[in-house]
Amino acid sequence: MTVPQRYRRCAGLALALSIHPAITFAETPKQRLRQEPPSEPASTASGVDDSPTTRARALRDQGNQAMLDMRYVDALSFYGQARSLDPADVGVLYSIARAHQLLGEFPEALSLLEEFERRATPEAKAKVGGLQQLFLDLRSRVATLELHCSQPGARVLLRDKVIGTTPLRTIRLPAGAATLQLELDGFFPVRRELVLPAGGSLELDITMHARSHSGLLMVGTHPGGARVLVDGRQVGTSSPRAELILPAGTHRISAQREGYDEASVPVVLTAGSTRELTVQLERTVPLTSRWWFWTGAALVVAGGAAATYALMSERPADHGSLPPGQVSAPLQARF
Repeated sequence: MTVPQRYRRCAGLALALSIHPAITFAETPKQRLRQEPPSEPASTASGVDDSPTTRARALRDQGNQAMLDMRYVDALSFYGQARSLDPADVGVLYSIARAHQLLGEFPEALSLLEEFERRATPEAKAKVGGLQQLFLDLRSRVATLELHCSQPGARVLLRDKVIGTTPLRTIRLPAGAATLQLELDGFFPVRRELVLPAGGSLELDITMHARSHSGLLMVGTHPGGARVLVDGRQVGTSSPRAELILPAGTHRISAQREGYDEASVPVVLTAGSTRELTVQLERTVPLTSRWWFWTGAALVVAGGAAATYALMSERPADHGSLPPGQVSAPLQARF
């Protein structure tokens, strides 16, 4: 993470002030060096004090100057050497934590600051000042990931940086959007897009598939952004492509999108293969624009008109063979 130059210089100066209380705002580091030249090492039997504590103190001074110059990587190197020479110096933990913070390495900074809080005396904590606010800031930038994987020994990368191998238990990571990848010989790689919650935790269960039993199918649609279904089960969206690891064999791939007809195609995967498939979606045609709709409607209308005409037309009376007035007795029906 890029920190504004003014902020980083102010942070470095604040760190130096916390480490060297004798420096005031009216007295710059260079003025102090002119007024108080470094004391000569105490004489020993050999004439020079070359004890680990003395060398650690000199390295801490170099680290402080590197912080003021915003050379945070160099500062980490100096502080690390000082810590190895004088492990009892708890104050250097705070300095290392601040260097990690200014480099955007928040999980490392938080862990070291917690160690400083556990080991430092109340007097040492009081000297740095603002410790709790610093904790709040760092915790708001860190997320916790707990990863469960079906295969041990898989290499885990986050943001293209190796963070360990499976099984990977709880680990602190910088919060925010990230790409997680798992790689293992003989298995298809796994890639997931994540959002690591700031100040929160995320738990993942990932299954890796052996190349000897599965195939990789990359499904796209035109247009994109459609729901992708495998054998009737939704598995993702084509944005831009859905990468599916499926058992070897025959599958039916379907795509659905609002305003388009569902499209479905069969596909055969062989073990260890990689295939690409693009499903073409057609816009849904309104019912009123289909030719058979209007043909059927015309027949219905024509039939209705004919029936109406037949019902409303008068028919003349039928003519019999008997002239009027010649029937003198009632007719009898015989069976």
